[in-house]
Amino acid sequence: MNPVDDATFTKPLVRALHRHTDLLADSIPGTNTHDDHQRRQRIAAAWVYLSAVLAWAEDHRLVDVWLRDGLKGMPGRFTAGHARPVVALAQAMGGLTVHPATQWLMHPAYNQALHEGSPSDGAVQALADWWAGDAPSLAYETTAGPPSISGWLIGDLLQSITDERRKGFALAQTPWWVADFILDRTLIPAADEFRRERLIRTIDPTAGTGHMLIRAMDYLWEWYTTGSLRPRQAVGGPAASGGTRIDPQHALPRVVASVDGVEIDPLTAAVARLRCTVYAGHLAHTAGYATGPLRLDTIPRDLIPRVGVADSLLLGKVTKGEYARVHPHLAALPGASFTGGDWNHDTPAGRPEPAPPVVLNRQLDLFDGIAA
Repeated sequence: MNPVDDATFTKPLVRALHRHTDLLADSIPGTNTHDDHQRRQRIAAAWVYLSAVLAWAEDHRLVDVWLRDGLKGMPGRFTAGHARPVVALAQAMGGLTVHPATQWLMHPAYNQALHEGSPSDGAVQALADWWAGDAPSLAYETTAGPPSISGWLIGDLLQSITDERRKGFALAQTPWWVADFILDRTLIPAADEFRRERLIRTIDPTAGTGHMLIRAMDYLWEWYTTGSLRPRQAVGGPAASGGTRIDPQHALPRVVASVDGVEIDPLTAAVARLRCTVYAGHLAHTAGYATGPLRLDTIPRDLIPRVGVADSLLLGKVTKGEYARVHPHLAALPGASFTGGDWNHDTPAGRPEPAPPVVLNRQLDLFDGIAA
């Protein structure tokens, strides 16, 4: 059993998040018009969703624990040395952006609704108190499928509590067993056929929050570290064997270099980058060669999954100028490709230098080969 498949776990969680979304929306100043109601719901959903991502990160000790403590003792410049709840929550959520691959989660070009308004301190404190008290842990045990550190649940929650505009992108989450079946029928035969190749290259042109990318990373980790791969859902299907077995420290860069994704919605892509970065760090720790606790601020800073933000139907078909006319917002989006001049790789002041880089430093050019 996996809790992501258990409606007795997921449905009460989603209902509670919807309830808090309504409470936050009602606390945001506005009018009684339908359009303004939709605006306030979008803002509230952005705050509530990112609080869920933060709770997941805190439950796995990826960041310091503040939300699960009811935001108590959060330092600030307000009354009695503590920040107002809405400021404290924003500061705590900022801990999710300390890695170069996750720096866009709160960026206004990626998470616009988060910057369109603020809920009241009372509504935010009620949300924080719920996370500190009645809310379930988002770190859970599994007997099948993706572990909780994969962020599968927070990927699903984006669809569950997102605003209507994001649903227009047809965001639909793939169940893990469907992803595994697809990989059984595609990745395993490819690994067997190209067993002598250094990399088994994959791409998901509609990556969403990264479900398929996460499972592909898991398959490729098994392939590179054992030299064999057996189907997980397509019972009786073909297996792959005879691959070159390499040590985990050198397998991780190959896993990250083998997985590419493209997603048209910026926030959805940012969530996929977060999940893939954390899961790569998790693989390193399970292999036993990464030391210390798994935290966002200690994952090597140039371990960056290649998840581009773009319209994959136009990539390779139009020039950059033509693309900009169709998607001006995406064309101007910072951090839209794998890496570039607008990616901050600097180590924050006061933090120790990270471990040596483990990812192949190669840019994903979204318009490779297309004339200007």
